[in-house]
Amino acid sequence: MSDFRTKVGVERFYQVLFYIIAQALKLDGFLNPVISAVDSRPLFANVGGPGKKHCDCAAKKNCSCEKTFTDPDAAVGTMRKKTNMNKYFVGYRKHTIVCHSKQGPVPLISITLPANVHDVNVLLPLLEKLKQVEDLKLEYLVADLGYFDQVVNVQALSKHDVILSTGVKKNTVLPEDMNKDLQFVCPQGHPLIWDSFDKQTLDVWFKGDEDHCRSCLFNPTCEKFFHKNHLEKPLINSPVPHGSRLQIELNKFRKQVELNFAMESNALDSVMRHKKLPVRGLPRVQVFAIMTDIFRLIKMMIKHRRATVIPRERDKFLNKMRINSFTHPVGV
Repeated sequence: MSDFRTKVGVERFYQVLFYIIAQALKLDGFLNPVISAVDSRPLFANVGGPGKKHCDCAAKKNCSCEKTFTDPDAAVGTMRKKTNMNKYFVGYRKHTIVCHSKQGPVPLISITLPANVHDVNVLLPLLEKLKQVEDLKLEYLVADLGYFDQVVNVQALSKHDVILSTGVKKNTVLPEDMNKDLQFVCPQGHPLIWDSFDKQTLDVWFKGDEDHCRSCLFNPTCEKFFHKNHLEKPLINSPVPHGSRLQIELNKFRKQVELNFAMESNALDSVMRHKKLPVRGLPRVQVFAIMTDIFRLIKMMIKHRRATVIPRERDKFLNKMRINSFTHPVGV
């Protein structure tokens, strides 16, 4: 198996993954690419102890060779603080775009890089890689603030036609014309209703609420339509309305993706202890991550077909036939 992974290579495994995704898109009611999410999780490298010099110099204490781990491609990264765990770890970080489906979050594509690579530098390569899949069109991509960047958000919208949605922290300084419920207000202090988003000018349009406009003294002279540009404050002037049902569903799906990553991380316990990777080196780790996504996608495709094609009473019927075959043998 190790020789097979070495000879096939990373790009060939990506082509296999894209072919299976194309087959999954043909299943009715399986994938819902309208809602998707991007997130990352740490992959602990299979290393033993701190970094050491692995050079052939006679005087290793005085030489200027760099200290490396037993996995030379692994790097030191940070992760969320957990009980009895260090903030820093040695290994890689797997960045994955996950799609919504009735069977749960479905991983579409992953890029695995050393742990010291920032999340925001991986978003555009992920979208560029995913363009190789035919008939796949993402619309809304929810992410945490680690993937937020003004330039990256605009490029994702202009080049890939994907709207990136991120949450707003509680300590964020809000503009003067926005209330605590993250709703823009008119000059008279009435909440505005989100109307539309112009992808050409990147303007977010709002309109006045008729219930408030009827009793307003400035109703005859008010334009009743207001706009904010997405480039001025991308986090606040989001194409996805704050507090809307769409944003609630996106944030709910992002939490499901985080739980899905935790289950995937726990699955490594059956391979090696302490959730460490069973392979070393960036190319082999990338192949291992792609194969994990392929196997999970195939399992969910099988689960979907069983839930939609196979009759619900099939198992009961087969068990009944099995019992009858034992109680009334054919030869009797």
